[in-house]
Amino acid sequence: MAAVAKEPVKYQFFSEADIHIDPKTGRKSIASEYPMWYNPNLITEMEDEVSAKEIALQTGQVPRSSESDYRDNLARMKDHLEKMKNMTMVDDARNDKDELGKAVKELSKIIREELPSEDLCKRNLVDPNQEMRKMTVPYIKLSSDNMAELARACNVPISDGKVSREGASKMWKIATKFLGEYANTDILRRL
Repeated sequence: MAAVAKEPVKYQFFSEADIHIDPKTGRKSIASEYPMWYNPNLITEMEDEVSAKEIALQTGQVPRSSESDYRDNLARMKDHLEKMKNMTMVDDARNDKDELGKAVKELSKIIREELPSEDLCKRNLVDPNQEMRKMTVPYIKLSSDNMAELARACNVPISDGKVSREGASKMWKIATKFLGEYANTDILRRL
């Protein structure tokens, strides 16, 4: 019996630096809510932290009894930082920008309709319980296989072909940022 070829993933936003491998099982999972490229300040922050640790070692601020563990931790941090710096954002060829643009447009409409208006928020007329349900309970129907693939690529849970408003927002933010646009859902809020 011939092996069935696995269809390539349509979208990819998380890179190797975002993946955690369980040392016991070898199972891979996405380690963060958003891809590392989504927040470029992470690299700067880690560089600062590595630099501070190196200075602490050089100036004798680390107790001798902890020095070995400290050096091991510093080496792991440097290795991770190097991976972060050397990683390519993602395999751009996997992300069809036209399809992604269509998905962003569709998600924009959905989110705009689902977010309470700016006026209602200012007047404190938003029901917090209803908003919490919308944020956490999957109720937004994914209209196509393309949208479902986008949800999976963004590590958004799908339940019966639906995602929560928070999930739809995450999909919109990642796809919008990937396309090089401003990715704050508040710009979608009606007045």
